[in-house]
This record gives sequence, structure tokens and C-alpha cells, in this order.
Amino acid sequence: MLRRLAVKNFKSLLDVTVEFPRLAVLFGPNAAGKSNLLEAVQTLSRLGTSRTLSDALSEPIRGYPVELFAFPTGGLPALLSQKRACFSLEADLGIGKALYRYRVGVTIQPQSGSLAVNDEYLAVLSRRGEPKGNPSIERVADQVRVRRKSKPAHPRQEPLGLNHALLSDQRLGGAEYRAIEHCRKELERWRIHYLDPRVAMRSAKSPADVRDIGVLGEDIAPFLYRLRGEDEKRFAAVKRTLRSLIPSVEDLTVDLDKRRGTLDIQVRQYGTDFSSRIISEGTLRVLALCAIGANPWGRSLVAFEEPENGVHPRRLELIARLLTSLAIDQGRQVIVTTHSALFCDAILKQARDYPKDIILLNVRRGPNGTEVHPFNLSAPLFSHVQIAESLTAPTEDGIFEGLILRGMLDE
Repeated sequence: MLRRLAVKNFKSLLDVTVEFPRLAVLFGPNAAGKSNLLEAVQTLSRLGTSRTLSDALSEPIRGYPVELFAFPTGGLPALLSQKRACFSLEADLGIGKALYRYRVGVTIQPQSGSLAVNDEYLAVLSRRGEPKGNPSIERVADQVRVRRKSKPAHPRQEPLGLNHALLSDQRLGGAEYRAIEHCRKELERWRIHYLDPRVAMRSAKSPADVRDIGVLGEDIAPFLYRLRGEDEKRFAAVKRTLRSLIPSVEDLTVDLDKRRGTLDIQVRQYGTDFSSRIISEGTLRVLALCAIGANPWGRSLVAFEEPENGVHPRRLELIARLLTSLAIDQGRQVIVTTHSALFCDAILKQARDYPKDIILLNVRRGPNGTEVHPFNLSAPLFSHVQIAESLTAPTEDGIFEGLILRGMLDE
């Protein structure tokens, strides 16, 4: 579980520290930095598990690697004229009963694109959040020390400036490097989804040994096919939840075309079967959310953007309940972004029942980049000026959303 994340000089996150409970909702206007915070989580996971920095900073991370580093005054041209730029990601990870702190720093030479690790640290923390014992990984001068359990006084020395994080090195594991292995496996179990209902979720797929729907949702067909074959009750739960969120849906099937060897998702609406090639983007998004909720092989941390998309405003409370169930009942960690006042209101109702497990975070652009501040859950949502200003811009969309929330329009 990700308990705390500190980010420096990553995109618009110049110096941001966030504490995360089981369910965190990042709300705020467009271009405030909500997606950048999700990408910081994703980048940390990939740095700790990928073979090289180049692999870690490739798609689905948005932009070229050089664009992940905070722009100085003058924007990208000014960054490209610098000799080097750096960003740092530090996380406190709760794994079982233990608490770890992991930090990784990445540097780039903008004129050549060369990437290197310029700092790495891993230590066990006490209950007070202080390092306990010698760090498993730490930078000392121009080297990085990696301590083994059997010989803590004689650590192995690695040169600074490698093109991969030592945490990602699969050779460092087992009893000798238990802390490294535990943290690496935790980061492997995170999944940040960038759902693509336009292309990826409609593409033809054959049966495959998959354990989730994929980063883009590209594996939703083989995932549902496997789920139906191995756990009919879970598959039935996907159908029930989908019908609850979209009442026009009557049935859901996933069949194998034996001539082509590909899978076809069929959704029955208004008495007619529609394939995943032509059903709406909103329906595909909701189906993906239902699949994530019913996943018996679920990740320890799941994150995605704007779960309210494609959902009727009156059913956003069901989405909020589903996310709360993922976090509270299934013990997973959930991070989502939104700029919907209606969705925030639905989450707020859940948060008042679980104040220690659910948090709403106001994400805004300030004079020094993105700022993140917790919202006071004891205050009514729209009587709080900060929230009213944070969620909606003074446009017709914001006005009508507020009217719907107050019951003044029948949508």
C-alpha cells in the first residue's frame, strides 16, 4: 500500500507530498495536475520494476522522457538548453506489518537524452516513521551501497549513474535481499489504467492467460473470457453490476469465434446484441470498472481517471459505493481523478462513514506548480467556497451540473 508520496520536479509537481489512505479522490479543474500525480505513481512503479530507465519512461507514460522533468522558466526550449535535469520520487510503502521508504532520483542530459539514476534509497521504517537499522540501498558519494542480510557490514558497491534502478534488478532477492524483493513485488502489483475505449478496448483479441484488463483496457475480452471459464460467480457479478449502473443493459456475453480464433464481447441493450466494436465508449468504460471490481486476481493498487464518464448522474452514487467496496471490503488501494461535482458529492457521503480510509484531495495550480490539499470532510460540499471554486469553472457545464445536484433540473 502506498502511504505517502513525495515528488520533486516531475512535470508540474515541483515539490508535492501526499499521504494516501485506502481510497483517494483527486479533484480539481482541468490542467491542474491530477493526471501528473497519477503518472508519478505509475512512474515510481515502473522505475522499480523495469529493466531499464528507457523502458520505465516509455508508453503509457505521456510525452517524451525529457518532458517528464519540470520545465524551467522558458519552457521546453529552456530545459533542452540545460546540461542536466533531475526529478525525485519517494514513497512510504506499507507491506504486511512492515513499513518501507523507497526513493529514486533520475537525471537526464537534455541535449543527448541520456538517462541515469542519480540517487536511490531503501530502508525499513519504525512506527514513528524513522529509519530502523542500516538502509538496504543508499547512496554514498559516487557509489550506491546494497546490503545483504548475511554481511551487512560488507555491502556490495554499485556505481552511481546506472541506466536502471537497483530495486528492479531481479538478481537482488531471496533471503539476502528480502526488503528489496518485498518492495519490488509491491510495485509490480500496482496498475494505473489509462482506459482507451476508442481503439484498444475494441481491438480483436484471442484467449490469453491475463490477470486484469490491461493498462489501456486492451485485454478486457480475454480477461472476461477467462473469468467466465474459471469463476462464473464473479462473471455474473460483472453482469449484475453493469446492469445496475446502466439499466438498459440486459445481458453480457463473451464468445470465441472459432473460425478466426478471436473473442467477441456482446452487450444486449433494448433487446439487441451489440459487439464491443460498436457499443458506446461510456458503456465500455463502465464495463471496465465492473471488471476491475470483480477481479479475483486484483492488484494491490488500482488507479484510473474520471470513473464517472459514461455514467448517468443519478447512478454516480453506485460508482462511489463500488470504489468504496474495492478499498474497504476487498482491501485494495484505489486512486481516481475527477472534475465532477456530482461524483465528489457521492464520494463525500461514503467518506463520512470511513473518514480514516477515504480522502478527497483538492488539486490546483499555484504560483509554484501543482498544489495538493486535503478537503475538510466535516463541511457540506457546496457551502465550502474552496470546493465550489475547485470543482467547476464558471461555464454552462458547471452551472448545469450544480442545478442537477440540487434537483432543479430533471436530467
